[in-house]
Amino acid sequence: MNYFSKFICLCTLCFIGFGSTQAQTLPKAEADILKSLEHNISYLADDHLEGRLMGSRGEKLAYEFIIENFQSLNILPKGEDGYLQKFHLQKIACKKGELILDNKQGKVQFLQINPSKNFPLSMSKPDKVDGKCVWIGYGIEAPELGVNDYANIKSVKGKIVVMRLGHPDFNNPHSKLAAVADIETKVNNAIQKGASGIVIINTREEILEPDFKPIVKAPFKAVPIYFLGKAAAVDSAQFVNAKISMAVDTANIKLEGHNVIGYINHKAPQTVVIGAHFDHLGYNELGGSTYRKQQNEKPQIHNGADDNASGTAALIELAELLQKSPYRNHNYMFIAFSGEEQGLLGSHYFVDHPTIPLTQMDYMINMDMVGRLDTLKKSFSISGTGTSPRWDSILPSITIDDLKVKYDPSGTGASDHTSFYNVGVPVLHFFTGSHADYHKPSDDWEQINLPGTLQIIKYIYTLVGKLDKQPKLAFTKTKESTTAKSAFKVTLGIMPDYLFEGKGVKVDGTTEGKPAAIAGIKRGDVIIKLDQYSIQSMDDYMSTLGKLEKGLQTKVILLRDGKELVLDVKL
Repeated sequence: MNYFSKFICLCTLCFIGFGSTQAQTLPKAEADILKSLEHNISYLADDHLEGRLMGSRGEKLAYEFIIENFQSLNILPKGEDGYLQKFHLQKIACKKGELILDNKQGKVQFLQINPSKNFPLSMSKPDKVDGKCVWIGYGIEAPELGVNDYANIKSVKGKIVVMRLGHPDFNNPHSKLAAVADIETKVNNAIQKGASGIVIINTREEILEPDFKPIVKAPFKAVPIYFLGKAAAVDSAQFVNAKISMAVDTANIKLEGHNVIGYINHKAPQTVVIGAHFDHLGYNELGGSTYRKQQNEKPQIHNGADDNASGTAALIELAELLQKSPYRNHNYMFIAFSGEEQGLLGSHYFVDHPTIPLTQMDYMINMDMVGRLDTLKKSFSISGTGTSPRWDSILPSITIDDLKVKYDPSGTGASDHTSFYNVGVPVLHFFTGSHADYHKPSDDWEQINLPGTLQIIKYIYTLVGKLDKQPKLAFTKTKESTTAKSAFKVTLGIMPDYLFEGKGVKVDGTTEGKPAAIAGIKRGDVIIKLDQYSIQSMDDYMSTLGKLEKGLQTKVILLRDGKELVLDVKL
């Protein structure tokens, strides 16, 4: 489930009583389903798949496993290349990093990039710099806490600043210095004082070192920044009266993701789409982990058993059940999405490149984190209940054992159903709840509640059967649901297209009642200017929101069908 917004506001409602529909008899023994779930989840969440990061070897092993299951069930391929649909995400990768230290004693050290010893930080500007270095201690400027490493330094302007990782009171877990000793704070301070480059060294075994990130982040800081770890065996004396030459180079790369698409063709006019994402965080190469590493701990595999091997395994089971079912008045499309953790990339790509017409889609069911049903609370959530007026009459009629259901009307959220909602398809999102292992290496298959996952499958199978002979569902827009408090005073209320590679911010959808929708901004528009600020990228857009005040009456300039358009907007 996507990291940016997970915990939705839900209203609890338990339906027990008249006119209810008990679970339909499944065309496969429940004991066999439980065995299949255990096998499939344990495989997908095994260390061998290394966390199923989009574009990785683990993602390939996962999609091959899903394809094998579809083939064994005689599920037809419905991708663009057999079962597969490929898409790409452009990122920046560290191409080269090197540092040469001349310490004036005739000794020259050449340190080339080594992920376990020395490397440019992910915030480092791609550039080359040569010059004198100045040792700055820990690089902390906090006289109110009794530490000011710049007190006796005349100037660092135009020089390469060398500082130590951490702070002098590191052994005190309650030290107030920790608040001013993080890497970003110290780097920003050195840049403001005019440093032309920055080198950070570590000489203490117990201090947690930053990870080498082969895929770096942008926008970059204003100077190149290099890190020399404990294994590089350097100390402060080597930088006295020394010169440094350092270079960082980057390259644009494309990560290739893969959706897996299967199909049951009953030659019906309408198709039910059932989806779940199968990717996860890998070793946290692209971020998103909520895990706090121990000192000098190696990167850990994030297996994502609940998020979302559970949903993927449920998808495979539903494909088998519906292949054997008497429900013949719809076609069924099963989509295992990749790239969800990076911003719903796979589902977004699919709705922009559907392999059946969007108009033929009756509704979409999304399963994300359906493996941790609480055995005491016995409740799960369904969101998207406001995306069709008929959901309110259909859903309460279904009862599965003694489960309680929490309903949320919003069609948007941090999972793949949002992409379908944005193009006018009624959606439902099934979710068994958050837990302490979310986006951590501890989200392993042994934690999965297999009987609880089976109950979700029974609910969905019953729902599909109940809708089999009914006419196509009407679509309705919903109000946005979120508990995440924005860091900005203003919002436009857009959902960005994270796959867009051009200049500006492309709109994937708008929230009804928010400034963008009121102003007339539409899906597909590319925002290139907001107020007085040029918007070249997502970072420009976020930075601009932080500068504007609520209630401001201003203008937004966008491209629509290649033509520039100016709209009035009130924030």
